[in-house]
Amino acid sequence: MNELIKIQDNGGQSAVSARELHKFLEIETRFDKWIQRMFEYGFIQDIDYQRLVKNVQMQNNATREVLDDYALTLDCAKEISMLQRSEKGKQARKYFIDCEKKLKTGGFALPQTFAEALKLAANQAERIELQSIELRKQAPKVEYFNEVLQSESVYNTNQIAKELGMSAVTLNRKLSDMKIQYKQSGTWLLYHVYQNKGFTKTKTHTYTDTEGKTQTSMQTVWTEKGRAFIHYTIKKLQSA
Repeated sequence: MNELIKIQDNGGQSAVSARELHKFLEIETRFDKWIQRMFEYGFIQDIDYQRLVKNVQMQNNATREVLDDYALTLDCAKEISMLQRSEKGKQARKYFIDCEKKLKTGGFALPQTFAEALKLAANQAERIELQSIELRKQAPKVEYFNEVLQSESVYNTNQIAKELGMSAVTLNRKLSDMKIQYKQSGTWLLYHVYQNKGFTKTKTHTYTDTEGKTQTSMQTVWTEKGRAFIHYTIKKLQSA
Protein backbone atom coordinates (compact mmCIF):
# COMPACT_ATOMS: atom_id res chain seq x y z
CA MET A 1 0.00 0.00 0.00
CA ASN A 2 1.42 3.37 -1.05
CA GLU A 3 1.90 5.87 1.76
CA LEU A 4 -0.39 8.73 0.73
CA ILE A 5 -0.13 10.49 4.10
CA LYS A 6 2.45 9.59 6.74
CA ILE A 7 1.10 7.81 9.82
CA GLN A 8 3.16 8.88 12.83
CA ASP A 9 3.47 7.66 16.40
CA ASN A 10 2.22 10.20 18.93
CA GLY A 11 2.70 8.92 22.46
CA GLY A 12 1.92 5.35 21.44
CA GLN A 13 -1.09 6.28 19.32
CA SER A 14 -1.19 6.42 15.52
CA ALA A 15 -1.60 10.01 14.38
CA VAL A 16 -1.70 12.15 11.26
CA SER A 17 -0.21 15.60 10.70
CA ALA A 18 -3.03 18.09 10.13
CA ARG A 19 -0.74 20.08 7.82
CA GLU A 20 0.02 17.02 5.69
CA LEU A 21 -3.68 16.19 5.49
CA HIS A 22 -4.44 19.80 4.49
CA LYS A 23 -1.83 19.57 1.74
CA PHE A 24 -3.04 16.19 0.46
CA LEU A 25 -6.67 17.32 0.36
CA GLU A 26 -5.57 20.33 -1.74
CA ILE A 27 -7.48 22.76 0.46
CA GLU A 28 -7.26 26.33 -0.84
CA THR A 29 -8.20 27.93 2.48
CA ARG A 30 -5.21 28.87 4.66
CA PHE A 31 -4.28 26.02 7.04
CA ASP A 32 -4.90 27.81 10.35
CA LYS A 33 -8.38 29.00 9.33
CA TRP A 34 -9.33 25.66 7.81
CA ILE A 35 -8.26 23.51 10.76
CA GLN A 36 -10.06 25.73 13.29
CA ARG A 37 -13.22 25.43 11.20
CA MET A 38 -12.83 21.65 11.20
CA PHE A 39 -12.41 21.54 14.99
CA GLU A 40 -15.72 23.40 15.36
CA TYR A 41 -17.47 20.20 14.24
CA GLY A 42 -17.03 18.86 17.76
CA PHE A 43 -13.50 17.45 17.93
CA ILE A 44 -11.99 17.73 21.41
CA GLN A 45 -8.40 18.68 22.19
CA ASP A 46 -6.31 15.93 23.88
CA ILE A 47 -8.93 13.36 22.84
CA ASP A 48 -9.27 13.77 19.06
CA TYR A 49 -6.16 15.87 18.48
CA GLN A 50 -3.12 17.40 20.20
CA ARG A 51 -1.37 20.71 19.64
CA LEU A 52 2.24 20.46 18.44
CA VAL A 53 4.56 23.38 19.15
CA LYS A 54 8.13 24.11 18.15
CA ASN A 55 10.76 26.44 19.61
CA VAL A 56 11.65 29.40 17.39
CA GLN A 57 14.91 31.31 17.82
CA MET A 58 14.34 35.06 18.23
CA GLN A 59 16.75 37.85 17.24
CA ASN A 60 17.76 38.38 20.89
CA ASN A 61 18.69 34.65 21.11
CA ALA A 62 15.60 33.96 23.20
CA THR A 63 13.23 31.21 22.16
CA ARG A 64 9.47 31.11 22.13
CA GLU A 65 6.97 28.36 21.46
CA VAL A 66 4.98 28.62 18.25
CA LEU A 67 2.02 26.43 17.33
CA ASP A 68 3.27 24.44 14.35
CA ASP A 69 0.82 21.60 13.72
CA TYR A 70 -1.80 19.28 15.18
CA ALA A 71 -1.56 15.51 15.63
CA LEU A 72 -4.92 14.02 14.60
CA THR A 73 -6.11 10.58 15.63
CA LEU A 74 -6.99 8.31 12.71
CA ASP A 75 -10.69 8.60 13.59
CA CYS A 76 -10.43 12.39 13.58
CA ALA A 77 -8.52 12.38 10.27
CA LYS A 78 -11.15 10.08 8.72
CA GLU A 79 -14.02 12.34 9.77
CA ILE A 80 -12.27 15.50 8.58
CA SER A 81 -11.56 13.82 5.23
CA MET A 82 -15.23 12.85 4.92
CA LEU A 83 -16.33 16.42 5.70
CA GLN A 84 -14.53 17.73 2.58
CA ARG A 85 -17.08 16.06 0.24
CA SER A 86 -14.41 15.67 -2.44
CA GLU A 87 -12.67 12.86 -4.29
CA LYS A 88 -9.47 13.62 -2.37
CA GLY A 89 -11.45 13.38 0.86
CA LYS A 90 -12.87 9.98 -0.13
CA GLN A 91 -9.39 8.79 -1.10
CA ALA A 92 -7.90 9.91 2.23
CA ARG A 93 -10.71 8.32 4.26
CA LYS A 94 -10.29 4.97 2.48
CA TYR A 95 -6.53 5.18 3.00
CA PHE A 96 -6.93 5.71 6.76
CA ILE A 97 -9.38 2.79 6.99
CA ASP A 98 -6.85 0.55 5.18
CA CYS A 99 -4.09 1.75 7.54
CA GLU A 100 -6.22 0.86 10.57
CA LYS A 101 -6.82 -2.62 9.19
CA LYS A 102 -3.09 -3.15 8.67
CA LEU A 103 -2.28 -1.87 12.15
CA LYS A 104 -4.85 -4.22 13.70
CA THR A 105 -3.64 -7.26 11.76
CA GLY A 106 0.06 -6.42 12.00
CA GLY A 107 0.25 -6.15 8.24
CA PHE A 108 3.21 -3.80 8.01
CA ALA A 109 6.44 -5.22 6.59
CA LEU A 110 8.92 -6.92 8.92
CA PRO A 111 12.66 -6.13 8.70
CA GLN A 112 14.39 -8.20 6.02
CA THR A 113 18.02 -7.73 7.08
CA PHE A 114 19.99 -7.81 10.32
CA ALA A 115 20.71 -4.08 9.98
CA GLU A 116 17.00 -3.33 9.59
CA ALA A 117 16.23 -5.49 12.63
CA LEU A 118 18.78 -3.57 14.73
CA LYS A 119 17.31 -0.28 13.57
CA LEU A 120 13.79 -1.48 14.39
CA ALA A 121 14.88 -2.62 17.86
CA ALA A 122 16.54 0.75 18.52
CA ASN A 123 13.45 2.62 17.32
CA GLN A 124 11.20 0.49 19.49
CA ALA A 125 13.40 1.07 22.55
CA GLU A 126 13.34 4.82 21.92
CA ARG A 127 9.58 4.76 21.38
CA ILE A 128 9.02 2.84 24.63
CA GLU A 129 11.13 5.39 26.53
CA LEU A 130 9.26 8.30 24.95
CA GLN A 131 5.94 6.63 25.71
CA SER A 132 6.99 6.17 29.33
CA ILE A 133 7.84 9.88 29.60
CA GLU A 134 4.60 10.84 27.86
CA LEU A 135 2.54 8.61 30.16
CA ARG A 136 4.04 10.33 33.21
CA LYS A 137 3.27 13.73 31.68
CA GLN A 138 -0.26 12.72 30.70
CA ALA A 139 -1.10 10.94 33.97
CA PRO A 140 -3.41 13.71 35.31
CA LYS A 141 -5.30 13.86 31.98
CA VAL A 142 -5.57 10.08 31.79
CA GLU A 143 -6.84 9.93 35.36
CA TYR A 144 -9.47 12.57 34.58
CA PHE A 145 -10.50 10.75 31.40
CA ASN A 146 -10.78 7.38 33.14
CA GLU A 147 -12.52 8.61 36.28
CA VAL A 148 -14.71 11.36 34.85
CA LEU A 149 -15.20 11.24 31.08
CA GLN A 150 -15.65 7.45 31.14
CA SER A 151 -18.00 7.48 34.13
CA GLU A 152 -21.68 6.64 33.94
CA SER A 153 -22.77 10.08 35.21
CA VAL A 154 -25.30 11.80 32.97
CA TYR A 155 -26.74 15.32 32.99
CA ASN A 156 -29.85 16.90 31.57
CA THR A 157 -29.62 20.16 29.65
CA ASN A 158 -31.02 22.15 32.57
CA GLN A 159 -28.15 21.08 34.86
CA ILE A 160 -25.48 22.02 32.32
CA ALA A 161 -27.26 25.28 31.49
CA LYS A 162 -27.20 26.30 35.17
CA GLU A 163 -23.44 25.65 35.28
CA LEU A 164 -23.07 28.04 32.33
CA GLY A 165 -25.35 30.68 33.86
CA MET A 166 -28.22 30.40 31.38
CA SER A 167 -31.57 28.69 30.96
CA ALA A 168 -32.04 25.31 29.29
CA VAL A 169 -34.09 27.03 26.57
CA THR A 170 -31.19 29.38 25.79
CA LEU A 171 -28.63 26.58 25.77
CA ASN A 172 -30.76 24.38 23.51
CA ARG A 173 -31.23 27.31 21.13
CA LYS A 174 -27.48 27.99 21.02
CA LEU A 175 -26.69 24.32 20.33
CA SER A 176 -29.36 24.32 17.63
CA ASP A 177 -28.00 27.54 16.05
CA MET A 178 -24.53 25.96 15.93
CA LYS A 179 -25.96 22.92 14.11
CA ILE A 180 -25.04 20.60 16.96
CA GLN A 181 -28.56 19.39 17.64
CA TYR A 182 -32.05 19.54 16.16
CA LYS A 183 -35.53 18.79 17.47
CA GLN A 184 -37.59 15.89 16.17
CA SER A 185 -40.92 14.77 17.64
CA GLY A 186 -40.19 16.75 20.80
CA THR A 187 -36.74 15.20 21.34
CA TRP A 188 -33.40 16.89 20.81
CA LEU A 189 -31.10 14.80 18.59
CA LEU A 190 -27.48 15.32 17.52
CA TYR A 191 -26.55 16.05 13.93
CA HIS A 192 -24.74 13.17 12.22
CA VAL A 193 -21.21 14.59 12.65
CA TYR A 194 -21.66 14.65 16.46
CA GLN A 195 -23.20 11.19 16.75
CA ASN A 196 -21.22 8.15 17.93
CA LYS A 197 -18.83 10.33 19.94
CA GLY A 198 -20.24 9.34 23.32
CA PHE A 199 -21.71 12.81 23.95
CA THR A 200 -25.26 11.66 24.75
CA LYS A 201 -27.35 8.74 25.94
CA THR A 202 -31.06 8.10 25.57
CA LYS A 203 -33.11 7.39 28.69
CA THR A 204 -36.69 6.15 28.90
CA HIS A 205 -38.84 8.35 31.16
CA THR A 206 -42.01 6.84 32.65
CA TYR A 207 -44.89 9.12 33.70
CA THR A 208 -48.63 9.06 34.40
CA ASP A 209 -50.84 11.08 32.06
CA THR A 210 -53.99 13.05 32.97
CA GLU A 211 -56.13 9.93 32.52
CA GLY A 212 -54.03 7.95 34.99
CA LYS A 213 -52.39 5.85 32.31
CA THR A 214 -48.68 5.02 32.42
CA GLN A 215 -46.81 6.47 29.45
CA THR A 216 -43.18 6.52 28.39
CA SER A 217 -41.10 9.10 26.58
CA MET A 218 -37.51 9.24 25.38
CA GLN A 219 -35.14 11.79 26.89
CA THR A 220 -31.67 12.68 25.63
CA VAL A 221 -29.13 13.20 28.43
CA TRP A 222 -25.50 14.30 28.22
CA THR A 223 -22.53 12.21 29.35
CA GLU A 224 -19.45 13.66 31.08
CA LYS A 225 -17.76 13.82 27.68
CA GLY A 226 -20.78 15.64 26.25
CA ARG A 227 -20.86 18.03 29.20
CA ALA A 228 -17.16 18.84 28.67
CA PHE A 229 -17.85 19.41 24.97
CA ILE A 230 -20.72 21.83 25.71
CA HIS A 231 -18.62 23.81 28.22
CA TYR A 232 -15.75 24.05 25.72
CA THR A 233 -18.05 25.05 22.83
CA ILE A 234 -20.07 27.68 24.72
CA LYS A 235 -17.00 29.27 26.35
CA LYS A 236 -15.32 29.44 22.95
CA LEU A 237 -18.45 31.11 21.53
CA GLN A 238 -18.55 33.62 24.39
CA SER A 239 -14.88 34.54 23.97
CA ALA A 240 -15.17 35.05 20.20
